[in-house]
Amino acid sequence: MTQKDAEPGAGAETTPTTEVTSPAPGADAGATPPAPQLRNRLQIAIVVLLTLYTCAIAEAVIVPVLVALLFGLMLAPPVRLLERSRVPRVIGSLAMVVVTLAIIAIAMIALASPAREWMQRMPRALVRIETVLRDVRKPLELATEATRQLGKLTDVEGAKPMRVIDSGQGLLAQVMSAAPTVIAGVVITILLTFLFLLHGDALLRKFVTLAPHLRAKRDLVEATRHAQSELSMYVITITLINAGLGLATAGALALLHVRDPLLWGGIAAILNYAPFIGPLVTALALAIVGFTEFNTPGLALAPPAAFLGLHVLEGQILTPHLVGRRLALDPVMVFLAMLVLGWMWGVAGLLLAVPLLTCAKIIAERVDNGEALVTLLSR
Repeated sequence: MTQKDAEPGAGAETTPTTEVTSPAPGADAGATPPAPQLRNRLQIAIVVLLTLYTCAIAEAVIVPVLVALLFGLMLAPPVRLLERSRVPRVIGSLAMVVVTLAIIAIAMIALASPAREWMQRMPRALVRIETVLRDVRKPLELATEATRQLGKLTDVEGAKPMRVIDSGQGLLAQVMSAAPTVIAGVVITILLTFLFLLHGDALLRKFVTLAPHLRAKRDLVEATRHAQSELSMYVITITLINAGLGLATAGALALLHVRDPLLWGGIAAILNYAPFIGPLVTALALAIVGFTEFNTPGLALAPPAAFLGLHVLEGQILTPHLVGRRLALDPVMVFLAMLVLGWMWGVAGLLLAVPLLTCAKIIAERVDNGEALVTLLSR
């Protein structure tokens, strides 16, 4: 009897095995973010866009609140100093608001008379500018005439040109229609500034009670006090620097025998709050003034050249020395902030961009998890 050697597993069903191989470390990591992470990014982007849209359509409310908040932070240390000197807080707050309004009113009154005289000379100035730039216009007029002749040659049907009538509002009508909104914004800003100065500490105490633990309460108080002190010193320093630039510009224009030098010095000081765009607008305005006052291009370009030289000295030497490198902002972030805020709020956004970025940087330096924002805004 012979016994067959049975092979192991003969006749039994074999089940296929699937071999799972794990990807090599770092092979496709980060190629496509997970669905929850992508969804979170989309939600953040939607929230940012909605916030920008809301800020754009709520300009009449947000701009006065931000201006009043900045004035409140800037004037809070003097009010606190008066309170330590036994002056009631309501009297100190009212005094700081009145002093600030008086300074602004004196500056506007000082600039109103030369601005009125310049507006009276505007028609003659335009005629003189047209006379100076006549040589530049001749090639353009020849090109326009040639284009008109080509248009006549291609007009096979003999269609008559259409007459377009501009039915838009005039400049005076636009100013009159915007006056109530501007007046309401100024009144709201003044009242909010007074309320922030009067009840700012009480409002801070309410926010402190919402902090989760003692360290957070202490950090919040220190960050707010530090932001008030540094922002106040920063705004006062920048204001003095801009005033000095305006006076130096007025002196240079007076030496060049330009009429109304205080007017253009004041404009240079005000527009210097908006980096990049403000000095550019001032230089263009002074170029127009130069062509109005002088007959030769060399003398006409002397006023903007003098201003640009003073601006370079102020921006490269004076401001870094007085303000310090710690509060210096990244130029790209400043330009982007001016672009976004200028698109949303116009001139007010251009003037608010740098103070708001400075305030954000000062506060981020004093709170937890603010290193990323400080690094992003720092130069």
